[in-house]
Amino acid sequence: MCIKDLKGKNICILGFGKEGRAMLAALEEHAPGCEITVADKDATMTLPVGSTHWLQVGEGWLKNLDKFDLLIKSPGIPPLPELKAHNAKLTSPTQIFFDSIAASGATIIGVTGSKGKSTTASLIHAILQTAGKKSVLVGNIGEPAIAHIGDAAADTVFVMELSSYQLMDLTVSPPIAVVTAFFPEHLDYHGSVEAYKEAKKHIARFQTKADKIFFAADSAGALEIAKESKGNRIPFSSADTPVAIEETQLIGLHNASNSAAAFLVSRELGVSRDVAITAIRSFTPLPHRLQSLGVHHGIEWVDDSISTTPESAIAALDALGDRVATIILGGQDRGYDFTPLAERLKKSNVQTVILLPESGTRIKEALEKTEIQAQVFDINTMEEVVALAKKQTLRPTPYALRPTPYALRPTPYPLPPIALLSPASPSYGMYKNFEERGDTFRQCAVHPRSGT
Repeated sequence: MCIKDLKGKNICILGFGKEGRAMLAALEEHAPGCEITVADKDATMTLPVGSTHWLQVGEGWLKNLDKFDLLIKSPGIPPLPELKAHNAKLTSPTQIFFDSIAASGATIIGVTGSKGKSTTASLIHAILQTAGKKSVLVGNIGEPAIAHIGDAAADTVFVMELSSYQLMDLTVSPPIAVVTAFFPEHLDYHGSVEAYKEAKKHIARFQTKADKIFFAADSAGALEIAKESKGNRIPFSSADTPVAIEETQLIGLHNASNSAAAFLVSRELGVSRDVAITAIRSFTPLPHRLQSLGVHHGIEWVDDSISTTPESAIAALDALGDRVATIILGGQDRGYDFTPLAERLKKSNVQTVILLPESGTRIKEALEKTEIQAQVFDINTMEEVVALAKKQTLRPTPYALRPTPYALRPTPYPLPPIALLSPASPSYGMYKNFEERGDTFRQCAVHPRSGT
């Protein structure tokens, strides 16, 4: 549904986070005259100063939905039973964005995956910008696409990170799609692995024969998703990257796969090989994704707060290798099976495992079953975690302060051990998001209150 067709309609925006606020602003700009109600479960939610719209919050936030012409559900709102009766008039900001720019001639590159989608989308965007193309990075990465309807033009490329939350209600697929990986995640939201996969399939399901989908060749789930497409299916792997990972600021073989995907997509859009290579080499890693915080107290601190599943923590251990001496795990308990992670830790050189609530309890049970030799500690705050890590992480003598903070750089000197935050669990409960968790880790490790 094109946003201009919503003029004069009675509309309810469900959820008033970043996407909901951007949707409200877009309606005010592109569909003047529509009557808008904002509904949110948070009873303390307020509208912007000077707003003349309606507010429906607290326990009754989902009441009287039948009176609206259209319900626009923000991606953070799960598929609640109360909404099933209103499916016919339920849509999303992502759907409205796709429909609204369809006639503009703009290109949409959609990127999804259980891991790697943010880095891959950002790499594509960086390459296109280096090539002098008009690229706009939007979507799950933090910038609502609906806020950029006005940027749509024939020469615009929207690089759009798409989460399962954003994909599940779509009835259209991007003409260029990328699937970086697939493994179980967000099961509390979707209810099952199959429902999660079904949502992901929407990135491919509505493609035409003229469209293209790039997918990770080593991921059976990514292949299954790609098979939904009627277009050209193009596999990629780490072998397709034009740049050795050691020549970039990225860490780990999975990032070789991400750079390969970005490279192939950019070549599809006419970017020269040399320009793409230049952009990949100069690309700065995103925060909280295997981000080195430098060497402090003789330890290299690595922030991988984006890790919200056991699989992503395993990938972090694989990427950093035997230098990981201490790992910090735990967060919201979503019922994941931590057995594979425990088995991977038993094979590693990790000497200290520090566990945070809630999932720390079940991680500890999995570790005990594997009879791991590392010392295991239960800790309640990040400040205590870092203090313990400073004491427990064994440091070689002498160690080298290297010219760059990134791991896996060649050097003739012994490298310091790594204290790794890769929680294998969501941040909710202790923190509002993984960014806040990572920022707290940095503050404690790099800028402690004590000034040490």
